[in-house]
Amino acid sequence: MLSKVLLKKDWKQVSLLWMLLVFLGVVAFTVPAWTQFEQFDEQIKDARANSVDYGIPFEERDRLTVESFFDHDSSLAFYLGDIGDVIPVGPVVFLFVVFSALIATSLIGAERNSQMSDFSMSLPFTRTQLYISKWVLGASGIIMSTLLGSIAMFALVATSRYSFLLEGTVFKSIVIVLYIALIGISLFSLALWMGSFGGESISQSVWSFVALIFPLGILALIQGSAYSLTGRGDALGWLIDSAYESVFIQAISPLGNLMNLSLYEYIRSDQYWQEFVTISIPSSIVFIALSFWLGAWMYNRAPQENNGRFFMFNNWLWLVHIIIVGCIAMFTGIVFTTFTYQANSMLYIVGFVIGAFLAHLLAKRLLYRFNLRLKS
Repeated sequence: MLSKVLLKKDWKQVSLLWMLLVFLGVVAFTVPAWTQFEQFDEQIKDARANSVDYGIPFEERDRLTVESFFDHDSSLAFYLGDIGDVIPVGPVVFLFVVFSALIATSLIGAERNSQMSDFSMSLPFTRTQLYISKWVLGASGIIMSTLLGSIAMFALVATSRYSFLLEGTVFKSIVIVLYIALIGISLFSLALWMGSFGGESISQSVWSFVALIFPLGILALIQGSAYSLTGRGDALGWLIDSAYESVFIQAISPLGNLMNLSLYEYIRSDQYWQEFVTISIPSSIVFIALSFWLGAWMYNRAPQENNGRFFMFNNWLWLVHIIIVGCIAMFTGIVFTTFTYQANSMLYIVGFVIGAFLAHLLAKRLLYRFNLRLKS
């Protein structure tokens, strides 16, 4: 259950960030849309001036209306775009990445840095209630930012010379905006979950970044290693490509979900739209539920005496050590193969061994430096 006392306590920690997120959300939704209108103007001007390049008969170029340049039955729309180009997915998601990390770090990592977590744990609330309060506060900021920003964006489009872009696409546009909000909540849920790993703000930020790129990064390292060892671009290619597009990757990685996003196809094709509604959106919801549950579960079990350390769970340190060594070894092996024009398995193996050895020393030094004991 939520508590007003907990919400007020957490609000004092992130109120400025929360309000700044809402304000910048409006900016991130509207400014790129306004810029896109200007780009449309330039493209239409160029299409009229170079009509032959766009397949427009010379005698018809001056008779074309602005709406005709966006007609889905015409090839012109391929060059200019549609409402999907107006919805600023990239800038908004980038804003959510930054503020998800900042707010989540302020709610858990910074609280541990200042020893306020000891006070929080002494309150007559369970750790689950503490975690829920923090999650609700961060998620509400993303929802409010998306709500106000999207309303401002739709108002801007509706009152502009390109208001016709909303005809027949209002429902899809609203669903896409809701999807952006789900991605934002996914990113915040991930960053808050990583607060259960890190014992202070810096480590929480590091773990958040690692967790964000980890699934796709591992696939990229495996694919690069396969090519380096075999010299064949199709080595595991079909398997890796299938993995990138799989529902599993979309369900465990917000970044993987975004990589499969194609607004151009969703707006124009009912088949792709159906896949988006039945796969991408549910995958985001699954990730939010999974990361929230794991975050609350680990927050309950994180040893309070490890506050201020880089990693809260000493018993899992051996796994962290193995992952660090494996990833750096594969990366080093791939880098070594770039010394020649063709893939070279021997160079990869040499680089892998050197990278593994150096990564082992580095990981061991770092882990000891942060006062963590390797499992014997």
